[in-house]
Amino acid sequence: MKTTRLKVTLRDVEPRVLRVLDVPADSTLGELHELVQIGFGWLGLQPYQFLSGSLRGAREAVLPDLGEQFGYLYNPQARWEHDVVVLGPGGERVGCVYGEGPCPPENSSGPEDYADRRRHLDGLARELFWAPNPPEFDQGLADLRVRQMAGMVPESALLLLELVGEGVELSLGGELPGSVVQGLLDRRPGWPTVAPLAALQGVLRSTGVLVRSSGRLRPAPDAQDPQSVVRKLRSWFTPGSFSASVAGLGVGALAARGALDEETLVHIVLSETDREHGVDAGDVRQMLHRLLPTLTGLDLAVGTPAGWAAGPSARTLLPRATALSVYAPRRAGPALTARGR
Repeated sequence: MKTTRLKVTLRDVEPRVLRVLDVPADSTLGELHELVQIGFGWLGLQPYQFLSGSLRGAREAVLPDLGEQFGYLYNPQARWEHDVVVLGPGGERVGCVYGEGPCPPENSSGPEDYADRRRHLDGLARELFWAPNPPEFDQGLADLRVRQMAGMVPESALLLLELVGEGVELSLGGELPGSVVQGLLDRRPGWPTVAPLAALQGVLRSTGVLVRSSGRLRPAPDAQDPQSVVRKLRSWFTPGSFSASVAGLGVGALAARGALDEETLVHIVLSETDREHGVDAGDVRQMLHRLLPTLTGLDLAVGTPAGWAAGPSARTLLPRATALSVYAPRRAGPALTARGR
């Protein structure tokens, strides 16, 4: 992957807080925001803004549009201002290559309040004050989180792409050949029915990862590019929609807390979605069940006899779930394989 190396420094804070991040060279501003947030340890609870004299038209803007130096403002009320310098090309993968200083907690109201509170904290209180981030900068943890936020193609999607190969003939009803169906189910023995496979195929086709032409289904030309596939899969969850909120919050809760009974999961999701969408517990429960085949097919979550559990891609596909997963024990993070980013 082509990356760009950024040096991001938080203004007016001592000890110095900075991160050197390798990010996709063509990051959108939304993606860049998510990577900076997770790299620092912010929780993404407040508005943000990129500040650049060279920026024209933020809706379609990407990282190169910001110039060689620009600002990043998080939480305008507290005014957490960051200076960003483009250092040049980055390494072969996204990540945090260097850092200094712990991230100030979300509940401090700016640099002056943060400095005052630091002076009055003993060791134990500081441990609690910084949660869920460690009290000192953790290079390995920051690097892992940035890679998770950048995203990985779920193994289930890779398996289906592998089985489709250069293309397969569809039935008259548009169904996959039996050999492809059986081949994937053999490698996903935990799937209770073919519903997750049908949902997975539907997501890949509707987002353009798989394309149909002349009765054949084949991978899109950019299906070999993990970043492109991740972006397409994420686009299935329409930003700001009720379904996207339930998916992100539900998967994030499972990633952070482990397996949950359904009532607990519904309560956690409802605590946020009722404010955003004005819904009740029944709406959340219904949406979770409607999403279950898709979440299972994308390796995000599974239904269990006792409730729900996180899937292997719970921390590496949906940005909102990745952000929430910072509450999870560090040992709970998934291994990042050579097939991912």
